[in-house]
Amino acid sequence: MAPAECDVVVVGGGVVGTAIFRELSLRGYSAVLLEKNAHLASGASSGNSGIACTGYDAPRGSLEQRCIRRSIQLNAKVHADLGLPSNPSGSLVVAWTAEELIKLPAIVSLNHELGDTDVKIVDAKALYELEPDLAPGALGAVLVPGEIVVEPWLIPIAYAHHGLANGGRIFTKHCVASGSFSATTKCWRLVCTNGAQFDGRCVINCAGNFGDLVEAIHTPKRVAFEMQPRKGQFLVYGGSNAPQLNHVLQPVPSHRTKGIFMFKTLYGQIIVGPTAEDQLDREHPTTDAAVLASLKTFGERILPGLAATPIVGAYAGLRPATQFRDYQIAVDAAKCWITVAGIRSTGVTASLGIAEYVVSNLLPRVPDLTPKAHAPIAFRLPAVATMAQQMHASDNTLLQPGLQGPLRVDHAITRLGWLSLSARL
Repeated sequence: MAPAECDVVVVGGGVVGTAIFRELSLRGYSAVLLEKNAHLASGASSGNSGIACTGYDAPRGSLEQRCIRRSIQLNAKVHADLGLPSNPSGSLVVAWTAEELIKLPAIVSLNHELGDTDVKIVDAKALYELEPDLAPGALGAVLVPGEIVVEPWLIPIAYAHHGLANGGRIFTKHCVASGSFSATTKCWRLVCTNGAQFDGRCVINCAGNFGDLVEAIHTPKRVAFEMQPRKGQFLVYGGSNAPQLNHVLQPVPSHRTKGIFMFKTLYGQIIVGPTAEDQLDREHPTTDAAVLASLKTFGERILPGLAATPIVGAYAGLRPATQFRDYQIAVDAAKCWITVAGIRSTGVTASLGIAEYVVSNLLPRVPDLTPKAHAPIAFRLPAVATMAQQMHASDNTLLQPGLQGPLRVDHAITRLGWLSLSARL
């Protein structure tokens, strides 16, 4: 079979890969997305937290922070146009000790430096007015109004379908195994494990936790980064007797981790997590009974009403971290290759900003690559309630008119939420 030809091959079908695929297609590039798994968003993107953050605790001046801040300007309109639900609940960074309390002004200053001047300290009295079911003993908090609870699985699915509606092509079960670059034609030929071949004038590596392995196709002698997957485990509470929880609750963050969050999903469940555990395995984020027990203890200490609330599930995700604290995004114009790696835990938040940065700032450096004139075509997801009712509980697959399928609902927040929603309809 002759190789499929295109302008750009995107490797990886998670939230960042699908966002870049969408951006390319909207701008008139001929784009192909290759995903090694049978379904999109089944790798790192199947275990994200479902929160869009403001980036105040990202490294100051980093590309990560820049992409997050740009995404904040883009997300609301794009998500509304695509039919993606969200809840602008805001977050509370809660201080439980005197040591944590004295750190709150610095958190406010970081937010104000970014332009979020609505961020403020609330004292204990105001905190308990905002969160009356919070355990006794909190000393105060920082209120961050800009943080948003989102639908974690539907975001990459919507991006992918918007790209498809604008002429892009997606191939699942296509694991890239090797590639070669012709200095004469300035073209890459990628070869998949199933024998399929794709010729592209540029490759964009968005392979998540496999990013360094794909990068070795580009620089076989030395890859500039090493993927160091970081596992996060989550506990899911559900039921009609759940305690009141109006905001995302966060601890005062450390250099290594933002800590364990608590928040209510769009479907009414309460999530406790994530942990932060280094793991060598790139593909199997298993849960651990002892860790889940510690999450249960933590959650019920912060929100005592959870003790009477059923645990309806648990899940784990693998964040695509590297040895660096910033994104590893770069272009090799001479070899027509763009690297998008090390997105860590902020892919859902920053994906649109990353896509814009890559397609606007890096792709134009690749020679002889010009998009065709294109009038963007709109796309909107079916109603969430309709999709929830169409999901097959036996295997979590979704065959829905207007969507390329079958899809598999691999994110626990969506899966458990849709089961609960369907039971109420």
